Amino acid sequence: MESIFNFLTFTELLLCCAVVIFASILQVSIGMGFGMLASPLIALIKPELVPGSILAMGLFVAFSGAWRERVNISWTELKLGVGGRIIGSITAFIVLLIIPDVESFFVVFGIVMLVAIAMTAFGRKVDFTETNLLQLSIISGLMGSITAVGAPPMAIIYHDRDPAIVRPTLNAFFFSGSVLGLISLGSSGWISVQDFIAAVIFLPAMFFGILVSGPFKGLPNRLMSSILLGLSALASISLIIRGLI
Repeated sequence: MESIFNFLTFTELLLCCAVVIFASILQVSIGMGFGMLASPLIALIKPELVPGSILAMGLFVAFSGAWRERVNISWTELKLGVGGRIIGSITAFIVLLIIPDVESFFVVFGIVMLVAIAMTAFGRKVDFTETNLLQLSIISGLMGSITAVGAPPMAIIYHDRDPAIVRPTLNAFFFSGSVLGLISLGSSGWISVQDFIAAVIFLPAMFFGILVSGPFKGLPNRLMSSILLGLSALASISLIIRGLI
């Protein structure tokens, strides 16, 4: 079989699904990492599908998580966070309009990814205040709309909050953020129907990764986090180099 729907070869499909499975395993094992790993690696395999397909998959997952625990959503925090995400998404829209070509997008994408990786690895935790929530939500909106990775800024501020509140609130936040990110990408011409088709194709791989993730939960978080950050950094640097040469 030479191609799938005329835009994804069988080899690309297998490679992308393998990435999605591995990223899903990491997400379940350490509670983060799906977008941070899947986005740069899929960008290396099939750049046309990033970040649109990752945002589309995140849309489904975030909605499911928010709906399951909807009674515990902090609507006050969500409203403020979404307000910041809107500002960040508008900023991303302007940035995307300025980017002249795919090579330049690789460079911007890679740099934003490296910032996300650095925030995850070295980000200093901050106090939970409305001002900090708004500011970090703006950063999350900018990063998430360009790379589909908007979690690191939110992890910095939600580090010591009640998990029962954090899970549904952040899932609702990321669902809203995915919608806004897709709107920014669509308005600036950086998304197509192929992204949504790819997301549907990749969903079974994501569910398979979640299903087989059990044995990996026993591995040390530090090891899994190091693998995640190392692979993400290498992929992001590769994208920057590809964009520059």
